[in-house]
Amino acid sequence: MHQPRSSYWQAMKRVLRYLKGIVNDGLYYTPSFLDIHTYCDSEWADNPDDRRFTSGYGVFLGRNLVSWSSKKQYVVSRSSTEAEYHSMALATAELYWIQMLFKELGIGISSTPTLWCDNISAIALASNPVFHARTKHVEIDYHFIREKVCHRGVKVQYISTLDQVADIFTKG
Repeated sequence: MHQPRSSYWQAMKRVLRYLKGIVNDGLYYTPSFLDIHTYCDSEWADNPDDRRFTSGYGVFLGRNLVSWSSKKQYVVSRSSTEAEYHSMALATAELYWIQMLFKELGIGISSTPTLWCDNISAIALASNPVFHARTKHVEIDYHFIREKVCHRGVKVQYISTLDQVADIFTKG
């Protein structure tokens, strides 16, 4: 900076005071097994203006949250099952990316990752090899998740809505 002004000096002091105040803050990771659990959820047609849905997920390595997302989707879902299934596909893609990262780093995962979902119909769609005509519009997500389930790359499990950790990513 060729000509520093007093406003720059004040801004720099403010940043330094902030950094000094958060020296003891941070994310703390507790030692635990290297198992991956992912919680996914969606809020179907929650926006009264455009009826688009919000999807979210949280990926845990042991007891530690390592990745999360909350996003309003750009499409309108035709059913709560479709919205949940789309959320499952997004979470599975993130889960797969994390698995590949660990593999590249030479870190072994102790068990098959678990994807927790609170929609029984979406779980049935991921686990059932019969592709119904009523679900043609979710075909790409279907094939992606089905492939991961069939090759035991992910295990899909039901979780009660009351216990759903991913609700925080989809509820206002």
